Amino acid sequence: MSIFSHHSKRSSRGFTLIEMLVVMAIMVIISIVFLVRQNRFDSSTVLRSLAYSVALSVRQAQVYGTSVLGTTTAAVNCTGGFYSTTQGSCYAAAYGLYFDSSTLTSYTLFADLNNDGQYESNEVIKVFQLGTGYSISDFGAVVVGGSVTRSLGLGTATNLTIVFKRPNPDACIATNVAANACQSGAAPVETYTQAYVRLQANGDPTNTKRVNILTTGEVDVCTTVGC
Repeated sequence: MSIFSHHSKRSSRGFTLIEMLVVMAIMVIISIVFLVRQNRFDSSTVLRSLAYSVALSVRQAQVYGTSVLGTTTAAVNCTGGFYSTTQGSCYAAAYGLYFDSSTLTSYTLFADLNNDGQYESNEVIKVFQLGTGYSISDFGAVVVGGSVTRSLGLGTATNLTIVFKRPNPDACIATNVAANACQSGAAPVETYTQAYVRLQANGDPTNTKRVNILTTGEVDVCTTVGC
């Protein structure tokens, strides 16, 4: 006589269609959440890299402004710098960056050939492209005293110019409101203590980075909060 007369029974019941659909729905939701977070992380990483690229461009203009860069141009255009007939180059007195509201996916590094503290189309050294999916959402300058800001976002600035003039490493800032702010001997309507450029991932207004440029020559990158 067997001591154990009871045998366990295994259930032959499998997943129902509803259970499978529920599991699949959960997996789809988890995958979507993961992909969204991953895409935002990738976008933030690229945006941070772009912001530092803009900051490095400011430093590049600063270095050119203090150590000089020879630019190939006609002697007739080199009215404010030194033209070398041997090299066929113009050594401008100042170099800078130019941001314009009509081209928010790029900005320009230029040599101030006529030494007027402003950007002209024949002074381009290089045009920097931000790349697909990213743009300049705002730029501006803070008036001395900090009570007024001229900015694209407020509709009071359509362009921004940051100039470094030899031998001073400090930055000179101008906007369309005070276009002659960096011109020697000029009396602009207002002067500025700092400038900023804000970058944004298109379609995500919360994903931004800001580059600050002080007149002392300091450049830093941060988020818009607390900048």
